[in-house]
Amino acid sequence: MKTLTRKQVIGGALWLLVFAGTAYMAVRRYQEFINVVPNGPVGISGDFWTFLHASRAMSAGRSPYSFSELAQGAGYVYSAFIALLLLPFCHAGNQHIWRIWTVLSIVAVVVFGVLVMMAESCALGTWRRPLLAGFIMITALEFMPTTVEFTSGQTDSFVLMALAAAVLASDRGRAATSGAFIGVAALIKTWPLGAAISLCRRGYSKRRRALTGLLITLLIAPILALIIGGTSELVDFIKVTVDARNQQLPNFSVWGIPKVLFSNSGFARPELVSTPLRELVTVALAVWVIGLLVLVLHWSDSLVLGFWNATACVILLLPVSHFVYTMFWLPILWIWVGRWLAAPRFNDLVFFISAIMALWWLVTFNTGMDYGLSSPFLPTWLLWEFLSSGTTCFASIPTANLKQDRARRRSFLVDHKTSA
Repeated sequence: MKTLTRKQVIGGALWLLVFAGTAYMAVRRYQEFINVVPNGPVGISGDFWTFLHASRAMSAGRSPYSFSELAQGAGYVYSAFIALLLLPFCHAGNQHIWRIWTVLSIVAVVVFGVLVMMAESCALGTWRRPLLAGFIMITALEFMPTTVEFTSGQTDSFVLMALAAAVLASDRGRAATSGAFIGVAALIKTWPLGAAISLCRRGYSKRRRALTGLLITLLIAPILALIIGGTSELVDFIKVTVDARNQQLPNFSVWGIPKVLFSNSGFARPELVSTPLRELVTVALAVWVIGLLVLVLHWSDSLVLGFWNATACVILLLPVSHFVYTMFWLPILWIWVGRWLAAPRFNDLVFFISAIMALWWLVTFNTGMDYGLSSPFLPTWLLWEFLSSGTTCFASIPTANLKQDRARRRSFLVDHKTSA
């Protein structure tokens, strides 16, 4: 009988603790929303109610798109994919479907964390992997934007899971599968199509296969629109996608920050009303983020980190970058903490960047729900989100360690050869 080493015993105990802790947090999160009854597009479960309402409209032979509702900020603005998936359940009670949706959202966040870890934990030892896994589960499930995601019933958890699967597939050399998963994310919400810009990264192999998988998957959206309502349905889908960029919501994009700071946006008291200053700051922020994106595509030597950095840059360039989208920075935090755990030192740049990312998480966690439309801290909070997110993205680019990345890949190959 094989004798377990001390490290293996410690590692097994830590894994049991991680599984138990994850299960506890997942059940607790579910219990927070178990008594919610979706009854309108505003408030708790509001976004989910919008999806269900669109599905029921399709079931009744109507279009899921309502421009009158969209004008009030509550319309369905996605492809018919989500509404179609809900179609078999649209005749059930709202609360029953909501509970299933909540469970699936929680599972999606957990799977998202697992997929990111699978792409980045190869260089970690027996007892360090469960430490990273526990850190990932805590920072994902106990993050304030995750709470907002569960509260509204949005689809970002599913988008994150699809994008994480795309990164893992790309890291394993399955380019077509990677492109297909990016396409699935874009079917759920339109903007994740921007993550496909990561395929333009210098040195990306099998780019044609990835683009082929992406394009084939994307064809599902117009085909569904044509099947459901013909040409008019396809036109409506395109129109609502374009109109969605005008949502009157506070956001931390390069377009949103100057609007809140230097115009009468209606979200908060401006620091100074000045159209020229607003336009100047918008151009400066856009040039900065585009510069970051160019650096990511040209210089980043880590495929996984480069993907999430590129996605972060795309989010900062969106017309409306919601508070929940800060969840897409979580993999950057996890990757750097994982690298630090691989060789723990308190006097190197990896620790410094990990600390910056941890501070970003803490500030977002503690201030996220205090940014109501009437809050006097809204401009400051939005500016902090943009600057901290952009700065951590910038810090991740030039410090990506090529030797460490190669060592991780060698470890992965050795493990596979040994298991074979």
